[in-house]
Amino acid sequence: LSSERTTRRLVVIVGGGACGLVAALAAKDAGADVLVLERDHAASGSTALSSGFIPAACTRFQRAAGVVDTPEQFAADVLRKNHGEADPRMVDAICRASGRAIEWLADRCGIAFVLMEGFLYPGHTALRMHAVPEKTGRAFMTALVEACSRAGIDILCESQVTSLHADSIRRVRGVSFSRRGEAIEETGCNA
Repeated sequence: LSSERTTRRLVVIVGGGACGLVAALAAKDAGADVLVLERDHAASGSTALSSGFIPAACTRFQRAAGVVDTPEQFAADVLRKNHGEADPRMVDAICRASGRAIEWLADRCGIAFVLMEGFLYPGHTALRMHAVPEKTGRAFMTALVEACSRAGIDILCESQVTSLHADSIRRVRGVSFSRRGEAIEETGCNA
């Protein structure tokens, strides 16, 4: 599984849903070459079936609308809504990073966002739902796929990962995958 690509810091992402594509954009932004392997005929995942709304605190979109919000307030809303069942440290970390993540997607990845005004999401005490202007998950996924294309990220659809290959200290160093059910292909990777 050695490959010239592994010397160039290749990161392989398994799954082309919203999480996978955002991870791909972040890895590319950090200087890695990125390959996304998606088993379905198009990158979409469950996000394409959703409203595509993303909660985030302390964004410039909120400030422009006069919304006062804090990561602490956001975290308190989340913990209250899930009756304290989530790990408070994880909730805190996610809520603190949420605003920066939305602004990074807008600024570095070229994804247009609007704040959902006039819609207070159940359990939230501030307007913090962000969406692409079309306000659908499918449109958000289209924006992510387009951002990946602009960034030069390869997305191989109809590619089912069949095996991960690890080194002696259990770091993934390659994957095997099949495109459209045909012969198994392999690629080396750094992560």
